[in-house]
Amino acid sequence: MSPRRALVVLAASLVTLFGHLVLVRLMAHGHVAHVLLGSGNGAPPIGAALLAVALVLLRFAAVVLVPGAILAALASLLAELQSPGTRITSGTGTSSGVAGSAAGTGASIEGRGTK
Repeated sequence: MSPRRALVVLAASLVTLFGHLVLVRLMAHGHVAHVLLGSGNGAPPIGAALLAVALVLLRFAAVVLVPGAILAALASLLAELQSPGTRITSGTGTSSGVAGSAAGTGASIEGRGTK
């Protein structure tokens, strides 16, 4: 992960955590739990229901996804600080970028017959 991408992931993670805090505060201020429970068998107000669904989704992201994203971004930034300019890229390991095999070493069994 490039340092710029790591910083973007880190910033997005912090925005998600801040959004979670704001949403919890909005729900507490609006007494959303009381409104949802007070609706009884009837349909709850759409605003309270949407706020509750948004909190569940944002809480899932904040608890499950964000810690891993933060750790990955910090690890990438630390690796970049330890060895600047060195990139690990996934590839085939060939200098030309074309994955091939030497003559006679293929995995094909087309030449075998059952005569």
